[in-house]
Amino acid sequence: MRTLDPTIPLHTLLWNQISGCLQASSTYALLCQREGDEVDVTMRSVMEGNSLKVDDQLLGDFYALCMEVKDKLQFKEDIDFYITGNSEVNAMSFASTDSNRPHIIEINSGLFNLMNREELKFVIGHEIGHLINQDTVILRLFQFVYPDDDACPAFMSKRIALFRQIAELGADRYGFMACENLDACITSIFKIASGLFLDKMNVSIDTLIKENQQRLEYFLKDKGKSEGSHPVNPIRIQAMSLFAKAKTQKALNEGMDELVGIMQTFIYEPIDQHLSAFVASAGLLMAGIDGKRNKNENDAIISQLGSFCLLPIHELRQIEKGDVGKTFNDSVQAILDLDSSMRMPLVGYVIDVAFADGKLEEGEIEFIYKFANSLGIPNEETSKAMHLAIIQKFRPDINGLK
Repeated sequence: MRTLDPTIPLHTLLWNQISGCLQASSTYALLCQREGDEVDVTMRSVMEGNSLKVDDQLLGDFYALCMEVKDKLQFKEDIDFYITGNSEVNAMSFASTDSNRPHIIEINSGLFNLMNREELKFVIGHEIGHLINQDTVILRLFQFVYPDDDACPAFMSKRIALFRQIAELGADRYGFMACENLDACITSIFKIASGLFLDKMNVSIDTLIKENQQRLEYFLKDKGKSEGSHPVNPIRIQAMSLFAKAKTQKALNEGMDELVGIMQTFIYEPIDQHLSAFVASAGLLMAGIDGKRNKNENDAIISQLGSFCLLPIHELRQIEKGDVGKTFNDSVQAILDLDSSMRMPLVGYVIDVAFADGKLEEGEIEFIYKFANSLGIPNEETSKAMHLAIIQKFRPDINGLK
């Protein structure tokens, strides 16, 4: 087995950020109390009633393969394996919320029509990798807190989208560790993608790798996009090849930097780096008008900033150390050069910061009008925007009851 650490640093960062924002220590306990038994039991009932459970008496050879992979990955918790009659070439894992109930891995029957023993090891190892990395825990918790995607703030939805893709690369590493056969891992991914029995079509592994490199160049040149929950195959295969062939942890991490960078461009737009600078600098200027920055203002800045960068607190601190006014002016110009329609949204942001503490200071109003005027926005339009903010966000000052 590979001695390199299969952990991807960005995966760990996102896992910690998401669990921290969702207050996982409290909300996961509530999830387990609220729906843990119901969801677990329902899922298990579906499997028991409609799928074939794998054990040493029934499908003994495949059961032995599953146990071989589980032992090789040193996963100690119990897993129930099920085969479902489904032609879709896919598998999935479901983490149990009760330590007394095994986790579940479901394998669609379509996999057996295409894959050999080594390829099946990769698939099973991949799904166990999700359990090891607790990916399904985070995703289930996210769905518990945000059953309506529209209610999820942008900074969270972007992190979840990136987490889903990075989690697949992490699980792929465990898939490789399960079989230690890079060719089998690659053909497995291509079979899942195409639904074709490549062996019968005389497609060689060398041809697949060459084709993958050509497709990877497309994404390296910033021409591609990834819309699904899984990373595009060229990146998956290249990332797994790096893990299989890297001699040191340092070489592996450095080789992953470019691929991880590409994946971030799927989530963050080119304009986002300028919006990040604007949000931080505008927030600092607005919050400093009354001579202090309170927690509500700071949280409002971080929340907005998190939509445009991975490390919002670090970004805010770095900008605070420099010339905030210059950063503000430069970022506004850069944003408008890229998209002139952003004038009013920029004004809207500074209005949001003004209302973050529930108060509206005269100095803040003056700043908003002055900034809007610099963008060519008339006072009447700015007043309408501030009135709407008052309707939506204004909180009465209880001190007025003195």
